[in-house]
Amino acid sequence: MSNLKVVFMPHPPIIIPEIGGGKELEAQRTIEAMESLGQLVRDIKPDTIIFTTPHGNSFSNGTCILQGETLKGDFSTFGYPKITFEKKVNKRLSQSIFDLFEENDFVSILLDGKLANRYGVEATLDNGVMVPMYFIDKYYKDYDIVHITPGFTPLEENYSLGKIIQDIIKQENRSIILVCSGDLSHALKDEGPYSFHPSGPSFDKKMENAIRDRDPLPLITMDDNFVEEAAQCGLRSFLIGFGLLDGYKYDSKVLSYEGPFGVGYLTGCFMVHKDQKEASLLPKIGDYIMGNYQQKIADEDDYIKLARMAIEAYARYGRRLVFEEVKEVFTKEFIQKAKTQKAGTFVSIHKNGELRGCIGTISPTKDDIIQEIINNSISASGHDPRFNAVEPKELMDLDIKVDILMDPELIKSKCELDVNEYGVIVEKGHKRGLLLPNLDGVDTIEEQVRIAMDKAGISKEEGMRLYRFKVIRHEA
Repeated sequence: MSNLKVVFMPHPPIIIPEIGGGKELEAQRTIEAMESLGQLVRDIKPDTIIFTTPHGNSFSNGTCILQGETLKGDFSTFGYPKITFEKKVNKRLSQSIFDLFEENDFVSILLDGKLANRYGVEATLDNGVMVPMYFIDKYYKDYDIVHITPGFTPLEENYSLGKIIQDIIKQENRSIILVCSGDLSHALKDEGPYSFHPSGPSFDKKMENAIRDRDPLPLITMDDNFVEEAAQCGLRSFLIGFGLLDGYKYDSKVLSYEGPFGVGYLTGCFMVHKDQKEASLLPKIGDYIMGNYQQKIADEDDYIKLARMAIEAYARYGRRLVFEEVKEVFTKEFIQKAKTQKAGTFVSIHKNGELRGCIGTISPTKDDIIQEIINNSISASGHDPRFNAVEPKELMDLDIKVDILMDPELIKSKCELDVNEYGVIVEKGHKRGLLLPNLDGVDTIEEQVRIAMDKAGISKEEGMRLYRFKVIRHEA
């Protein structure tokens, strides 16, 4: 491990002189630092460089590793097709990383050309790799590569992936370094890619401090909304770099930081000089995750708790929650009230801010609302055709909503709808579609009705009946 290095490099194509056409000089500090890191790689002379990049083929639930004899790429997207790269892939190491990810129950895909065609994507080098490669290859070219793109997975997962890669590198006789490619906030200036947001510079300072202090925990514990507001792309890539050195003492250095175009560019490196061990951060991360989960379930009301119990029983044991278990957990007052309620319900499951499952009933199908919620919780977590079934390892990451539907009311026109107050049911012949009220991304009545029509398979409004309904929404 003494020769292990982690290098942090941004990837704006504009800092390549042929592309920048003089504008790159506004990022001179970044360019000088990239040159220095290229020289550092030359001095190390690695046999393999593992690149982590946010701009490869990314998936919502897992990590993508490219596979093949070679990988090619160019800057034709930016108008410069003659700037090209081609690198041999370390297929054995790519396979080993994929196998160990899978062995540790982390979803991943080994994407070769044939599989890429099936997905309708390309297995090529992206600018997240090619920009760092441009500065490395000026000084050293004799290396093969592994290409990894993190998915939109929990932040702590990416740290753990780095630790897994460390376990593999320990068994290798080759010299291997990790290049973590990523830009920081894209919201530093109004004239940047995004409008200015105060979370942008705050995020960048947290990242710079984390690298200087060798402490990724403040990054892993950042709020999802804060990360989204910062409009960054490098966080998960950088966390893999931190995880690679988990349990080892190392030196850190930030070579440069600037944001000349409204985007934060940071260059830096980690260096292990001696095989000196220190405590792994993984137990602290585990404690943080458990603490978050306990706080989350403490804030949930009885309807959400019931749905969560049903989801967990089905995901862990493949069985339906039975009423005797409900009686042991909930108060007599809740059970008496719920046993007298009959209504359609929808159970919505989200993970990391993304929908993970949603199934419901427009009108009651069970004797009481307890059984209705249990039934729809199982359907949402295990039988939503848009998603794979929820797995036990995901349970602590889930956010759950329960909507109890009021009786629908036939209306004469869309003018009687309100996307925040009313859900909508569209009906034509035997086709029927429903959309709940107050959903993110549904801002107009026209959108609400169109989505409901799409769900029902209704193409024209002529002859279509409209119903509106209110819901009692239970969410933490």
